[in-house]
Amino acid sequence: MADSAFSGNGQYFANLSSDGRLKLWECESGTTKQEYILPSHLSAVCTCLVWAPIKQTEQGASQKKKKRKSQGSEGVGSDVVALGTASGTILLYSVNRCELVLTLTGEHTEKIYSLCWNNNGTSLFSAAADRKVVEWDPVKGEKKSQWKIDKGPVYRLGMLQDNKTLVTAGRSIQCWNVETKNVVATFPGHINNINHLAMVTLPGDKSGYFLSAAEGDRSISAWRFTEGVKNGKALASFALQDDPSSFSVSRPVAEEDPIVLVAVTVTGILHIFEHQLNGRCAKPLQPKVKLHIGSDCVGAAKPLPVLAAFPFNDSDGHCLFAYGSLVKPGFEKMNYRSQEEMVYVIRRDPLALDHSKSEVSAMKTKTPVVPNDVKTLVPEHMVSSAAASAEAAQTRKRRTLNSESENSAKDSLPIEQRLSALNIDRTADTIAPPQADNLIHLLRQGLKSPAILKSVLDRADPKIINNTVRCIPVKEVLPLITELTTFMQYRGHPNHSYALWLRSVLENHAGYLTSCPDLVSYLTPLLALMSARTTLFPKVSQLRGRLHLMLGELEHRTDKNESSTGTQLPAEALLVYQEESSDEASEEGDWPLQSGSESEDQWDELSDIGESMDVTEQDKEDDSELEIYDDQVEVEDDDSSVVENGVSD
Repeated sequence: MADSAFSGNGQYFANLSSDGRLKLWECESGTTKQEYILPSHLSAVCTCLVWAPIKQTEQGASQKKKKRKSQGSEGVGSDVVALGTASGTILLYSVNRCELVLTLTGEHTEKIYSLCWNNNGTSLFSAAADRKVVEWDPVKGEKKSQWKIDKGPVYRLGMLQDNKTLVTAGRSIQCWNVETKNVVATFPGHINNINHLAMVTLPGDKSGYFLSAAEGDRSISAWRFTEGVKNGKALASFALQDDPSSFSVSRPVAEEDPIVLVAVTVTGILHIFEHQLNGRCAKPLQPKVKLHIGSDCVGAAKPLPVLAAFPFNDSDGHCLFAYGSLVKPGFEKMNYRSQEEMVYVIRRDPLALDHSKSEVSAMKTKTPVVPNDVKTLVPEHMVSSAAASAEAAQTRKRRTLNSESENSAKDSLPIEQRLSALNIDRTADTIAPPQADNLIHLLRQGLKSPAILKSVLDRADPKIINNTVRCIPVKEVLPLITELTTFMQYRGHPNHSYALWLRSVLENHAGYLTSCPDLVSYLTPLLALMSARTTLFPKVSQLRGRLHLMLGELEHRTDKNESSTGTQLPAEALLVYQEESSDEASEEGDWPLQSGSESEDQWDELSDIGESMDVTEQDKEDDSELEIYDDQVEVEDDDSSVVENGVSD
């Protein structure tokens, strides 16, 4: 239920614009088939639309011919579109007849939230803000029955495969028996209001499956109604990248075929799922294909949102989707089974393509032939293109002459000014070479091939590691942690790059990891491994500290011994000689020493005595201090006697 939807066979695409226009496009050709302005577009805005169900085959119709006659109604055709308005009126529009065929009024007084058909098109159900559910006869235009909902308004309606159980969805989900008007089952539903509901039709006797999605939920839940069985939680959950804007389900032909769910998010990304509804799923189901569309405009690629999608019931896996703008959408049929998990396609914007075609068609005009000697005397905006082109040529000629005169004036400048105008230091603009600081492609391939993965994880450059980890899709974070744990379990590996990769993954994807329900099962082996590797770390640290103290003490003792064995001067001088001043010598008389005199010989004897004292001190290192003191006294007495003799002489 939405303001745009595909027909039951994927032939047409209908959209309700904000100004009350109903537009129909033919999907195969991509052209607008019809555009109808509703009579109530000024008084009441259309709020929802739904296509009538596809008629059964001729064989099935012949088998139930008598039953249909007994009911007195054959239902409407599959070309009818039911429209709900804000005033409570329901309009039935026929595509084949290009007109409104019926108007249903008188029961709802407020905005209609949802419409749905039964499986053979003989009844139309409506739910409005007045909490009423009304069953209509779309052929006679009469009310069949009605009942009121007690617990809040109903936002979505749907008929199950058994054609007798109506599903109503507000915040909770209830199943009603259409004949008795009683609630036969209740489901917990969602926290917020449910804004999407789709029934699942399966071959055989299977029935009761339907899908729902609510505001703010990034998932689609699958439920099953079985009469007489207590219903609980959802059977499966289909994970989406963002809130869904619309989704549709295929009708499998055989029992062994899975259902195909195509969902479009509010950001314009198409998610395609394949699943066999045969039991409860513990984990959310991931999409088989994600489709992103970009435009081929010049410069940065502009995203083209997917508007709606429709899955076909063929065995090849084809899907039809509309993209671009609702003003002029584009349509394409794709085989999703031959695509990769993440698909990026470039397409021409249909709106820009439509404008270019209109401009080309508008330019197909004939230009009159005008002689060269004809002068046109009309306003400027009415001048023919030929005359305008001739005038433009003359203008260009004058500009050329002016530019040549300017160039000649520039050539007349002095050589000094010409050289100063040249920027010799300017370097030519060069294109920077590509930087190989990202290994995301090799890493994604390596997760499927261990040989490639080892060569990637052996890189220990922090810059390369961080750039690569930032580009990893979230679905590959947990497999990468598993591979890192396996590599780190090898004993004696000298490369510590695995720890760098693991730290970068935990830092860059911490938000995603905290939201994973299975995070404990992935990190428990890693925690056990790190605990086992670091068990002896405190003891090794203590041993390192003790060895540091021992080695430091040994070095200190070695330095001390080396300093004690070396030759050192005594603290006090053994002999001090103080020369008398020249003034005192002049008072006593001048007595200059002559070379070769007796006094000079006495000074030589004193130097010999000093040297002998040094030798004596070196030979008697182990003598006591008293003996050393006596020797010093004797030497001083001898020196004084020698000096006195020298002075007397």
